[in-house]
Formats: sequence, structure tokens, C-alpha cells
Amino acid sequence: MSNNKSKIGKVLAITAGVTLAAGATYCASCGYIFSKVFKRNKKVEYLAFSNSLPNKSINDEWFENCDKEDVEILSYDGLKLHGTVVKNKSYNWVICLHAYNFYGTQILDVARNFHEHGYNCLIIDQRAHGKSEGDYTTLGWKEHYDVIDWIDYVLKNNPNASIVLHGMSLGAATVLNTTGEYLPQNVKCAVSDCAYTSIESLLKYQIKKYLKLPLGALVPGVNILCKSKANFSLYEGNSLRQVKQSSTPTLFLHGELDAFVPFEMVFDLFYACTAEKELCTFQESKHAESFLDKNYFEKVFNFVDQFVK
Repeated sequence: MSNNKSKIGKVLAITAGVTLAAGATYCASCGYIFSKVFKRNKKVEYLAFSNSLPNKSINDEWFENCDKEDVEILSYDGLKLHGTVVKNKSYNWVICLHAYNFYGTQILDVARNFHEHGYNCLIIDQRAHGKSEGDYTTLGWKEHYDVIDWIDYVLKNNPNASIVLHGMSLGAATVLNTTGEYLPQNVKCAVSDCAYTSIESLLKYQIKKYLKLPLGALVPGVNILCKSKANFSLYEGNSLRQVKQSSTPTLFLHGELDAFVPFEMVFDLFYACTAEKELCTFQESKHAESFLDKNYFEKVFNFVDQFVK
């Protein structure tokens, strides 16, 4: 009897040890993913324009010589958000939203092309990026409330403005989330370049791709950290749900060689969207690089010109 108790005790001890080790590994993995994805460690140095792209010299010269102004708003949760307005003699405005881990004026091709097309440009730094405050990105969820505040900023100073929303990657998800809300009629259309369907879907895809394991079970643990540290649920960030209630005409763009956001997601978003819409894909483009295609801006302006006169 004594031997049986001893064996049971050893089994329980081993089981407890394995459970604790597994739990510690799970928590550590969730912490790593949360810190890697949502926690932003911004560099102290901020370069006004530093994109190392084919059009860098053209963009830098344009930005250096254009009529511009730094602007700032306060987010609904108390963060100072930074933007740059590039002025034009027009009622037409574009709000440019950058990709993940970039900042507003790091990629200027979109703003420059819209400006040359007659638009005023509001180039924003999304929360926790560039000169905007914040320790955490929410991958387009809290950010879409920020865009609504930026829209209000434009209309407060320009009540007759016609507004286009343009976003890449994180910016695209932010744009689509924004279109799912009730927006002023001044918002004429949106351009979504390589958006993801939801934060959950993107995380599951990337965990499997980069950690080489089907670790979708980590997502609930990551969500606990999102709620406790960043005060949001990653399940809120669902662009697929948002486009189902959108009435904003939307152009969906995606590079067919995208290895960061699955190319297939653009079709899910396009077919779910309830607004007027168009779809264009770029055969040779990787993630957030479609704007380098020679036909990119022709496609963009063929679409927006239908809604902005």
C-alpha cells in the first residue's frame, strides 16, 4: 500500500511539473508574441523623410519644398496624435495611413501623387508610431477611432471638404474598420491596400508561418495581455465584420506575392463588402509594394475620380 502511494505521489509530482512547465512555456510564448506585435519601441530619432525607395529623391524634394504644417489632435483616450498637412488650393482631401512599423512621412508616394492630382494631404502618424504618443498598436482597431477624429479635424477647418481615405497594411485595416462606422457624407471613398480580414486571422497565419507551428491556441493568451496592457480585445479588430456594414465606396488592392498578409484575404474582404466596390491585384507585387507598380495610381484615380469631383 505504501509503495502504491509512493508511485501515485511520483506520478502526481511529474504531472504537476509537466503542467507547470507547459504553463510557463505558454505564458512566455504569449508574452513574446504580444511584445513583438503590439508593443512598439519607437526610435528616439525621427527622420522627416527617410524612405529608401526608388522614388526617394523625388519624394524628398517634393516634401522639402511643399507648403506643409505639423498638426496635432488629442485621441479619445488621451494620446497626442501627430499629422502633417500638405496644402493645396482645393476642397479635396486625402488622409494617408501608413503601414505597420512605419510612420506617416516615411513613404510619401501616395501623398505626393494625390497632391499632384489636386488634393490637400493629411499624412498621419498612427498611435505608437512616429511622433504620435502611445506604447501599443492595436492593429487598426483603436486607430480607426483616431481616423474619425482626424476626419472631424479636417471638417472643422474645411466644412466643404471631400475626403478620401487611403491606407496600406495596418493603415488599410484601419481604413476598412473606419468605413464600418457611420461617417459624414464628406467621406467620399476609401482605398484599402493589402488589408487583413481580422487581427485574429493575421496572428494565426503569422504564428504558423514564422514559428512553424500551428499555434492558434496562443491567441487567447495573447488576447489576455491585450486586454490587461493595451485595454482592447484583439477580437474587436475584425475588418471583415466592418466591411459588411460599410456604405463607403471602396477600392481593394493587393499584391499577389504578398507573404505577410495572405493574398486570399482580399477576396474575403471584397465579397463581404456591402458598399460600391472594385478590386485590383498586382501580379508582381509583394506586401505593401503595389504602389511601385506603374499602373497603381492610374487604378487609384480611375476609382476615386468617380466619387470626388
